[in-house]
Amino acid sequence: MTGAENENRSGELANASLDAQARAWIVRLTSGSATQADADACAAWRANPDHEAAFRVAARLWQQTGPALRTSVSAPDMQALPRPTRRQVLRRAAWGAGAASLAAGGGAIALRWPELSATYRTGTGEVRSVRLPDGTRLDLDAQTALDLETIGQRHVVSLHAGALVVTAPESVSVTIWAGDTRTSTRPAQTAELAVTCRPADDVAGWFGHADVGIACLSGEADFQSRASVTPMRLRAGYGVETGHGAGTVHGIDTATAAAWRRGLLVFRDTPLAAVVSDLNRYRSGRIMLASAAATSRRVTGVFHLDRPDEALASIGTALGLIEYRLGAGLVVLR
Repeated sequence: MTGAENENRSGELANASLDAQARAWIVRLTSGSATQADADACAAWRANPDHEAAFRVAARLWQQTGPALRTSVSAPDMQALPRPTRRQVLRRAAWGAGAASLAAGGGAIALRWPELSATYRTGTGEVRSVRLPDGTRLDLDAQTALDLETIGQRHVVSLHAGALVVTAPESVSVTIWAGDTRTSTRPAQTAELAVTCRPADDVAGWFGHADVGIACLSGEADFQSRASVTPMRLRAGYGVETGHGAGTVHGIDTATAAAWRRGLLVFRDTPLAAVVSDLNRYRSGRIMLASAAATSRRVTGVFHLDRPDEALASIGTALGLIEYRLGAGLVVLR
């Protein structure tokens, strides 16, 4: 065998190993027993462009074949994956210091498919801005995942989870898909839209339904949901939500609709479950509600994103809730 053939053969073997690792990552993260540390380790592995390319190939394969991929991954492949380091685990402090804490606190995470393969993702407590060459700006809140496709002067954003503010110049058209909704900016004027997308039951599932909220901060946009045949026109100062009988256009406070961009969380008669969901996006670990009585409470207040535990303590005191801490990161409210 010639030197060139040997080099080609080595490259093929390296690619084969990389593909196997990528498939093993997909299987691990979709197993239902993955932890936040596993997700962190996978993100670090994907930072290498070759690894990311292999991961996307494996992701497409999973989307096409589903569980069949699981049976094609061998035990050695799974064992060969890098385990999260002690530093990673301690840095995240996600679920305490051991397997017992993980099990007791529900430490396993379930990643939804679109979030796993999204082009743009933010982590816990991370806020990020993406500026496109034509002046379009995407502001991503913590734990947000989206895909972006550009066709000529039109951008198509698929928001899979989290919160997003889109600022579109007058010469650019932006369409935002979130859950079963579609919102498009109108031409000839600058538009700014705040969009939220959360699992309907606040429990991540592979193909679960999502509750969506659209707030028009400036300009105009056309909103349509599969539940409504007629599109709705949104003007500045108005918004619409889906789920739980919602779906009518109503007035909004544009100053607080996306206050997270200014480092604030603003709640006005907000269900405690939704408040906890927001706090969990900025805080390592997990806050859980232990009883139906706790989930029926509502919260009004302004809190700082960089002090989620301070917000948690204030809310607990105001509502008369008892706080139980299990391990380093798990908090149970009742």
